[in-house]
Amino acid sequence: MRAYLRFELRRLARDPRVALFSVLGPVVTYLIFSGLLGGDDRLEGVDAAAALMVGLAGYGAVAGVLSVGSQVAQERAVGWLHQLRVTPLPPRRVVAAKALVCTLSGVPSVIAVGVAGWIQHHIELGAGRWIALLLLMWAGTVPFALLGLAIGYGLAPQLAQPVNFLVFLGLSVLGGLLVPVAYFPSVLRPLAHALPTYRYAELGWRSVAGQAPTPSGLGVLMAWTVTFAAVAAWAYRRSTARR
Repeated sequence: MRAYLRFELRRLARDPRVALFSVLGPVVTYLIFSGLLGGDDRLEGVDAAAALMVGLAGYGAVAGVLSVGSQVAQERAVGWLHQLRVTPLPPRRVVAAKALVCTLSGVPSVIAVGVAGWIQHHIELGAGRWIALLLLMWAGTVPFALLGLAIGYGLAPQLAQPVNFLVFLGLSVLGGLLVPVAYFPSVLRPLAHALPTYRYAELGWRSVAGQAPTPSGLGVLMAWTVTFAAVAAWAYRRSTARR
């Protein structure tokens, strides 16, 4: 298990797409759109610049995590999963190790967008709150890592990438990572609150405000995590059983 985990971590460190998907785009977007905000604007109970920082950090993190997760479709195509099947590792441990590695691909976005917010808008949270923000937004990527793996294990390589993009775009827009839910029509707000992307960003917004996560938010994230974990494990077993 440890050897496999180290192997996957080395692969992640050598993958330049992590920087492209989870760092460059969100930072540039934040620098552009945060300049349009008024100094007294507030969103999600915090300063608007800080709220946008959290939203775009989450956007980049989810992009990176889903991208790395769905890449297992290519591994299936070259027979890598069948090689893993003959090892003593049970499916749940393979999925868990891969999910952990996927979550780490979201950390650079949180750090980079946070640094951009600190430099451009002088967002001051204190060391403890910055650390709490980073840890919460790292832990909150778990359901998206499992979703990416479910897509990668369950779909053919030619379908995994477009489906991954559509799922990512839909979750990001409807979950309020790009457009604040406060601007949504009232009929769409309950949908946003039920999505893992909104509850993920809520972890960051509440951390910035110095508040603990809400039980309802944690419950939504847990429900999605369990669902995606079950689908990913099933898809892994199904894909490795094929001849």
